[in-house]
This record gives sequence, structure tokens and C-alpha cells, in this order.
Amino acid sequence: MNQVLDMSVVDELLSLSDDGDPELLLDLIQLFLADGPAKVKSVVDGLGKQDFDQMERAAHALKGSAGNLGARLLQEVCENMQLATRKHELAAVTQLTPQLERQFAAARTALEALQKRYTAV
Repeated sequence: MNQVLDMSVVDELLSLSDDGDPELLLDLIQLFLADGPAKVKSVVDGLGKQDFDQMERAAHALKGSAGNLGARLLQEVCENMQLATRKHELAAVTQLTPQLERQFAAARTALEALQKRYTAV
């Protein structure tokens, strides 16, 4: 999980609570899990339509969520996706989309495990 998530970001989120309550972390994870699949789908759908604006908006939103939770690899792919969509580089976007899907799946798995860990506390 450490490769997928930057645990220093998770620790920082946990430190924001005086009593170590993981509520903020759990809320952010829940938002990511609820909204993330739609963002990934929006990128895929945008690619199918060659709608660069749609892909950029979705990648931008997902990049922010990933960064907030320390999913650095996903954040990086989203950043690259944003840059490619701004330049209308279809080949680059086509190449990045499967990477985005894989990194999202890895982040989701890691965050679900983290969610279980802190829900049981």
C-alpha cells in the first residue's frame, strides 16, 4: 500500500484531529470511492468522443482527490492526462487512459483497505 499511497499524507490527515479521530480521513476516502469511478468513466467516455474538455475536467477533479489522499501515482497520471488533453494529443491520451484506470484501481484497493482499518478502530 505504501507505493500506492504516500502514508505521510494519511498521517497528516489523521494529525488534524486532536484526538486521532479518523473521521476526516474516512470522509475523504468515502468521497473518493463514491466519485472516482464516475471521473474515470468520464475520461474513458471523453476519449471515445475525442472530447478533450471532458477528459481534462475529469482528470483535474480526480487529480485533486488523489492528491488529498496521497495517491501520488494516480495524481501523476492525472496531471499527465491534463497536459495531454490541453494540447489535444490524442495518442498520448489514448496511452494514458489505461494507466489512469490501473492507478485508480490500485488507489481504490489501498484506500478501501485503509477505510476498513480505521473503521474497525
